[in-house]
Amino acid sequence: MRIPAHAALLILLTGLAACAGGGERPTATSVVPERSESSWPPPPSENEATPSLAALPRAPEPLPTVPPEDPRRLVGLRGETLRDWMGESVFVRRDGVAEIWRFASETCFLDVFLYRESGELRVAHLDARTRVVGQRTTLQACYGRIMASRPKPLS
Repeated sequence: MRIPAHAALLILLTGLAACAGGGERPTATSVVPERSESSWPPPPSENEATPSLAALPRAPEPLPTVPPEDPRRLVGLRGETLRDWMGESVFVRRDGVAEIWRFASETCFLDVFLYRESGELRVAHLDARTRVVGQRTTLQACYGRIMASRPKPLS
């Protein structure tokens, strides 16, 4: 048995109308509680603008004057500062907005992944691996070896 096209359309429209519902839609003002006179903080006056946290500038963190002991603290550091602290890398790979700087000691490699942010390179990730087959290293150990092998500044 075949249903005529106009009957199928009528059934479809009836189903859609049932899904739409017929009740009153809530408004934003119907769910906002009224403010009591004793609420704190007091509401701003009509002429007073409410400060927004998003509008307030974030205070920059003070830059340490010496390299940190924990290499994870390098994340977020400017590439220029990293170079000042660790010296020139033994290898640089540029790939779009990213760069990988490889630092080395006699026993390990430290790969530092930097990404361009607001025109500056910033450290985003660090990875350490051994140069000796069959041995393991940690990020902390490799970073420590590289920093210990750096020439000490003249005082």
